[in-house]
Amino acid sequence: MKIAVGGFHHETNTFAPENAEYQNFVEADGWPALTEDEKLFDVVEGVNLPISGFIDASMALGHSPAPLLWCSATPSSHVTVDAFERVASAMLDRLANSLPVDAVYLDLHGAMVTEHHQDGEGELLARVRGLIGPQVPLVASLDLHANVTTRMVSKADALVAYRTYPHIDMADTGRRSAYLLERIFAGELTQFLV
Repeated sequence: MKIAVGGFHHETNTFAPENAEYQNFVEADGWPALTEDEKLFDVVEGVNLPISGFIDASMALGHSPAPLLWCSATPSSHVTVDAFERVASAMLDRLANSLPVDAVYLDLHGAMVTEHHQDGEGELLARVRGLIGPQVPLVASLDLHANVTTRMVSKADALVAYRTYPHIDMADTGRRSAYLLERIFAGELTQFLV
């Protein structure tokens, strides 16, 4: 099966003094820099990230990951409108060019607040769902500090959170996401939150 894979990470603290600008996602700052298309595989390989674990597990299960993009910025205040729209648009453009897909997996944080959306991940998941329709499974991994919203739950088929702090199980969370998606493909699950 062809599975679109991508990620957009930001842990927002609305009381912090500085916003997350687009350049903060482009530059490597403790996390890999914004990476697009096939380069994503090389950049995340062997890194303890959910997307790494998901890619490894989905390939072991015989699926074909279709890379979108992955990025992260250091925790800060709101993600600017410019940053959110540029990253979300780039991700959605790549997804549109990858269609049809059998599923979508997103590596998210779950606590993103933008200058124009209180629920950044809910907005992104809604846009992805609008593009792929209601029948294509949409699975996302989340930090255990996520603020899980009704909108996020209503747009995703499965939300899978880290279980450890410090987060030594990020790649494991991606693997668990892949195994849950496999159960969705098999018709064993319709919606799941773990």
